[in-house]
Amino acid sequence: MSYGHDSPLYDSYGWHAPWDAAHAHETHRHDDDLSALRSAYRLLRRISTLTALGSFVVYVVLSCYAPDLMGSKIIGELSLGMALGVLQLVVTFAAVSWYGRSAQRSVDPLARAVRERAVPVGRNTGAAR
Repeated sequence: MSYGHDSPLYDSYGWHAPWDAAHAHETHRHDDDLSALRSAYRLLRRISTLTALGSFVVYVVLSCYAPDLMGSKIIGELSLGMALGVLQLVVTFAAVSWYGRSAQRSVDPLARAVRERAVPVGRNTGAAR
């Protein structure tokens, strides 16, 4: 005697009837948009993190293994180590600034598109998101 455990589920928990082709197409497009959003965010995050972290690692390695180079004077009493230390602040702020501008240009429009497809306009009007 079968109790229906082996039959496919067509309820509201993510399974949809196979004859609902329009919904399947919409779901596939939504998944593609989410994939593009994840990819864009991942690329943006990696570039900005590796830029800031990479410059810091170069500074630390030079400080540890080339102290004579880092102690050499550039202009007056300003040493290369001090100049590179100040440059760390510049690189960090540049990476943060670039991240913000790039997110507005590439990630935010994708996130907006995913949000609009997930919650159609007019549905849940007035509800907190």
